[in-house]
Amino acid sequence: MALKDITSPATALPSVKTLLEANDISILPQHRLKVPQTNLIPAICFYNGTFVPIHAGHLSVLQETKRYIDSLGTHELLGAYLSPSHSGYVAKKLRPEEVIGAGHRLSMIYLAIESLDWVMVDLFEMFQPCKTSLSITMEAFVSRVHSQLLNGSRIDVFWLKGEDALFHTKSPDNLIRLGFHTVYIMNRGCDESLIDKNNEFKSVQDYHEKRWQSIRASSSFPERYAHFF
Repeated sequence: MALKDITSPATALPSVKTLLEANDISILPQHRLKVPQTNLIPAICFYNGTFVPIHAGHLSVLQETKRYIDSLGTHELLGAYLSPSHSGYVAKKLRPEEVIGAGHRLSMIYLAIESLDWVMVDLFEMFQPCKTSLSITMEAFVSRVHSQLLNGSRIDVFWLKGEDALFHTKSPDNLIRLGFHTVYIMNRGCDESLIDKNNEFKSVQDYHEKRWQSIRASSSFPERYAHFF
């Protein structure tokens, strides 16, 4: 498998790969991982999505999550990994005119995170032979964290999941058993269509809060969840 001409020579960045070998997709980059400075629990973030295209909201989520983890007082954030979706998933989610090539999408991601010196890209999901289920992707991710990163067995993984998970995910206990902390991101603005027609909710935030509490109540690991708006 090879990915060529991600950028033109005139605009190529050192951080952007111009040739992708088959074995590369299983290797977690470590060039931006922070060296632990404390005795706190080491942590990394896993943020998956289509990123078509990556935008300021995605970067804001990463920065807000960093602040959140730093505020816990229990964990030291070592870095974050973006996991772009496979093109097969992107094609099914978007209209044909909205789809962009994998190379173009990856180039924009590298450009967007250039100034975030703790954020890296995991190529595993994007370059699978076919669309892969989220559970397989995440199980492979935590396995590679444990086997490839220094003291990987000690690292806690925080999964950043957008607010759409409130409508499509009942309780990802199987992912939590793999060692994931779940951080729900609910900061995409209001959608008035979400407000109950019977005025049960005064605002979209009320709806989010009720759905959030439902997820917590249905999970056998409620203490492993966190969320912010």
